[in-house]
Amino acid sequence: MCYIEFCLSQRKAEFYRAIVNALRFFGGSPKRIIFDNLKAAVLNGSGRHACLHPDFLALCGHFLMEPIACQRRDPESKGTVEAGVRYVKRNALAGRDQQLVNWEAWQQLAVSWRDEVANVRLHQTTRQRPIDRFSQESPLLRSLPALEFDTDEVVPSIVTSHAKVHFDGNRYSVPPSLVQAPVMIRADSTRVKVMANGVVAACHVRCYDRNQLIILPAHRLEALKLRSRVRAHDIEAAFDALGEDARTFHLELRLQPVKTSVHLRRLLKLVNLYGRRDVVSAINAANHYRTFDAAYVETILLQDRRRRELPSPTQVRPSREDLLAETDLEEPDPAAYDRFILDTEEPSHD
Repeated sequence: MCYIEFCLSQRKAEFYRAIVNALRFFGGSPKRIIFDNLKAAVLNGSGRHACLHPDFLALCGHFLMEPIACQRRDPESKGTVEAGVRYVKRNALAGRDQQLVNWEAWQQLAVSWRDEVANVRLHQTTRQRPIDRFSQESPLLRSLPALEFDTDEVVPSIVTSHAKVHFDGNRYSVPPSLVQAPVMIRADSTRVKVMANGVVAACHVRCYDRNQLIILPAHRLEALKLRSRVRAHDIEAAFDALGEDARTFHLELRLQPVKTSVHLRRLLKLVNLYGRRDVVSAINAANHYRTFDAAYVETILLQDRRRRELPSPTQVRPSREDLLAETDLEEPDPAAYDRFILDTEEPSHD
């Protein structure tokens, strides 16, 4: 019975994770596990004199498997494994250069070839299909423990002054409030989590490239807010409270060569004039067309009202001075202040 998994590195975390995935695939653990002298399992020596890695011993103890290291320069002790590797190279990988163009294709091949070719073929030695033979032998496996074995990579780190953490040759963003704070990085095969005080402060998709900068939009927006004045910060907070579309618009607006607070203040006035629902809908349309400007959002609102045959709303206070001049106000009467004067005569000293 064959299990195959492709990995992007030979680090011990990848090796342990592959073993756990294989045991889950078989639905149980064997009494013994035989392995070669790789550094993830053997620190020094070989065979009976092998000094095993303590983390690998913890994995074997968790699944109640006896670890057996192969002798050095003894091909007979691992001949079955080498034959399986040769079978994968000649049958699964041969002639698939045009198909295996990305990592997703490799992962799909591992599953499809395992289930549709390797484990349903007629084995030359047993003259049975491995999947049929395994149904007879699977009851001999031990049941897997209810508690899962932790295969995550756990690395302590300190957040840099630029609100980043370094992991596996890349930099990942964290909230700016954690600058210079000690954190713990937990990484599996797909995710990188940054833990602060036992809470997940950031979660990124893991990148296997090198020298990459991975930044979440929310972290970038929060960092940009810290550069603003207190008054501008209040405007930004009120605008971000409109929802996810507003925060996306805000982030893209900060990347434009314009004064952000002017546009946000204008958009907040549109909320008071048109209502939150219509303005958020117009902002969503602006995000779709990637036109980040308050005037464009206002144009969308006007067009939408014309399409619905609705009149344009009028501001409570006219912004034009000529309209203010037409407003009738009572003439001020200075005599109204006379009532605040109790006595105008000089006090007597007699």
